[in-house]
Formats: sequence, C-alpha cells, structure tokens
Amino acid sequence: MSEGGKVSTARVVALGVTLVCVGALGFHHIPGMIAEDAGGTKWVNAVYCSIMTLTTVGFGDICPGDISGAGRTFIVILSFSGLGMFCGPIMDLAASWKHNLPMEGAVVLLSSTVATGIFLFSYLLEEMSESEAAYFSIITGTTIGYGDISPKSDAGKLAVALYALLAVNAVASLLEPAKDVLIEFCMVPPETRKNVGTTDKVVSTQAKSKNKKGKNKKKSGAKKADKQSTNDGDSGKNARKEASETKKGK
Repeated sequence: MSEGGKVSTARVVALGVTLVCVGALGFHHIPGMIAEDAGGTKWVNAVYCSIMTLTTVGFGDICPGDISGAGRTFIVILSFSGLGMFCGPIMDLAASWKHNLPMEGAVVLLSSTVATGIFLFSYLLEEMSESEAAYFSIITGTTIGYGDISPKSDAGKLAVALYALLAVNAVASLLEPAKDVLIEFCMVPPETRKNVGTTDKVVSTQAKSKNKKGKNKKKSGAKKADKQSTNDGDSGKNARKEASETKKGK
C-alpha cells in the first residue's frame, strides 16, 4: 500500500466481483473446466469454482475436470489474480481493521464465523453434523480446502462460495492481532538480553583471566628452570676450578 494511501472498500469489492465474473465465464465456457459428472446447474458450478479458485480454497471436488491446455492456462492466470487480490488489497483492507479489533474482538469474530458456518451447513443446507460443519468452516476460512467434505446442492455451493469470501476475510483480519501476540510471546525482554550479555562478558573475562594466569605460570616456571640451569652450570664450573687448583698445589 502506498505511503499515506488508503484502501478503498468500494474498489476492492468492484475488483473482486469482476474477477469472480471473469472466472465464472471461463469455467462455464472452456471445455473440461468442470467435471462431467458434477451435479447441479452449470452456472452455479462455474461461480462456485471461480470463487474456490480465487480464494485459493480449491476443494477439487467438481473442478477441474478433463482439463485442456487452454483451461490450465486460464486457471494459472486466475489463481495468480486471486493471490494478488487476497494477498494485496484484501489483506491491507483486513489489516486496517486491527485498530478497531482487539484480541478479544478477534476471538469473537472467529467464533461468530465458525458458528455461522455450523448453522448454514448443519441446520440449513447440507445436513452435516455439527462437528463436520465446524471442521468444514475452519478448513474453508483458512483456505486449506482438503476436499474431504464439500457441498452437493446448488444452494449449498452458492452458500459455501459466499461463506468462503466472508470467512477468508475474517481470518485475514485475525492475522495482525495474532501476529502481535505471538511476536510478544517470542520476544526476549530487554533486561534478560542485558543479563545474558553481562553473563557472557563475565564468563569471557574469567576465561581470559585463567588463560593469563596459566601463561604467567608457564613463564615463571621457564624462568626458574633457566635460573636453575644457570646455577647448575656455575656450580660445575666452580667444581672444575677447585679440582684444577688442587692438582696444581700437589
């Protein structure tokens, strides 16, 4: 985001709608983009696959099908557009909420998002169990999208597509508060760093002192040995001199 600039919600929404429409057209008209045995209305499937691709959820349940080279090229371009959209304007827009979203509010937002998913997919549309719906909601919101559970009806596919757009944004808004908490947890307090540095200095000073003492001892021992050797040499000279004088006297 440019310095001093502000992300426009209207422009983000307009860009998102445009990308969804372009993706839906591609999935609808390019042969092999949707599996032949995919049930439901083709336009609903096209919108569903477009949003699953753009949000990078990618369940892989009905798309792609027997895809051609043109279809692969289209998906590559669409997927990069989705990454650019959600890792750029969407993330910036979600990050701008962090000043109004303390950690307690983030927990409430996450809980509300999961609760909405449970209501939609367990009680209203897909008849999942509550645990399956909660699991599916989190897998969708975090864009993991394993594909082991996926919607079957047209209404369910549309609901999942819309839910993915909301859930991915909700999860994105949690990244900033979560990052702040984790960084604070991993940071070492300044006092601790100072103590660690002081301890290292003390240990280093002690090691240097020991090395210096060892060197001094070696030097002292060497001097003593040299002195002793000199004394021994002088004693030998004196003994030889005395012996020589004794012989002369005789």
